[in-house]
Amino acid sequence: MSINKIESLLRESHRRFTPLQRLLKTASDQKQWTAELRAFLEPPLCHAVEVTDIRGPHVHVVCQNAAIATRLRFLLPTLLPQLTALASFHRVTAFKIRIAHQS
Repeated sequence: MSINKIESLLRESHRRFTPLQRLLKTASDQKQWTAELRAFLEPPLCHAVEVTDIRGPHVHVVCQNAAIATRLRFLLPTLLPQLTALASFHRVTAFKIRIAHQS
């Protein structure tokens, strides 16, 4: 990454927040959402899921493998009412589940 690009990320001339501040906020939100979801899951399932985004009524979740994704899909009908009680998930009505690409 060039020096100019780093300086651009740190520059305060961007709208309300710098790109770096927005990136840090997104990372912080992802950690919080993931911790909230994991609180409702039993091990080892809780360690194999990660919330990447909440957009409107959709929660985007990445699972380590297809077996974890399937288990999560079966749990969603019971999890959804519990999650919507939380402020972060109050508008959620659906989950979009992906499987992490493993190299």
